[in-house]
Amino acid sequence: MPKQESKGFMLKMRNWRRGAAALAFFALLAAPVIAPGPGGMLRVPGPVGDELVPVAEAADTQGPAISADAGIVVDAKTGEVLFAKNADKREYPASMTKMMTCVLALEEAGADELVVASANAADVECTRIHAGDTVRMSDLLRQMMTISDNGAATAVGEAVGGDIPHFAEKMNAKARELGCTGTHFVNANGMPDSDHYSTAHDMARIMSYALGDTRFRAIIGIDAVRIYYVRPAGRVEFCENTNELLTTYPGCIGGKTGWTNAARGCLAVAAKRNGRTLVAVVMHSQDDESRFTEAARLLDYGFAQ
Repeated sequence: MPKQESKGFMLKMRNWRRGAAALAFFALLAAPVIAPGPGGMLRVPGPVGDELVPVAEAADTQGPAISADAGIVVDAKTGEVLFAKNADKREYPASMTKMMTCVLALEEAGADELVVASANAADVECTRIHAGDTVRMSDLLRQMMTISDNGAATAVGEAVGGDIPHFAEKMNAKARELGCTGTHFVNANGMPDSDHYSTAHDMARIMSYALGDTRFRAIIGIDAVRIYYVRPAGRVEFCENTNELLTTYPGCIGGKTGWTNAARGCLAVAAKRNGRTLVAVVMHSQDDESRFTEAARLLDYGFAQ
């Protein structure tokens, strides 16, 4: 290339770079600005001016990819949403429902209270309970939360509420107290019902609240336990926790699994690292295993923030 032509080429390149830099600068000035808003909302530009959207909705645009229909990870202490996907969409909560059942039993019943299982409690899917079985409340809660025993949950609900409809009223009142806006319970165990639903965000709210009770933390942290029945005398049930992350995820405090054909895979799980506790929830996972891997992915993402 001739010397003069080379100088002309370099001059053109320099002018092009300056123009590109100017365009980038003005594009940055024109870019939408996301700013904090009141009441857990974010202020974002809309077609007719700034709009306020829920933090969970604003968080949907970034973070880890998950195949679960809904998911969220929050700071258990502050409630800060670190990632959310469809977090306010109604889903079947399946056995994550039992977190609320456990909370109410811990707050309203005595640990040594004797619970006699009814025929109604024995007549549900996935239970080791038989009509007439007598178990201490503390043991019944351990059986319910470790192996996700549906009959145990029904027995707890009947003991605390008198019957399931009244217990469901207590559950819904407590949910409202905790700020749950997309939740309605009709049973104590999470069996499918069109009027029994929740959201990932609400499940995170319930779990975060429950973690404040050391008794709840102790129950969800049980890897395996033997349950000794009062009647029939001598009966012992060995219960192993269904939450795989309890023994595989560093810092895992515990959680609650859920699975029905309607709900698919569900999991609410808490973990603590460096003094910080996070809660992750996934709902309607593709299969049994992905609920664990994707909840772990959400926790990893949260702790990296």
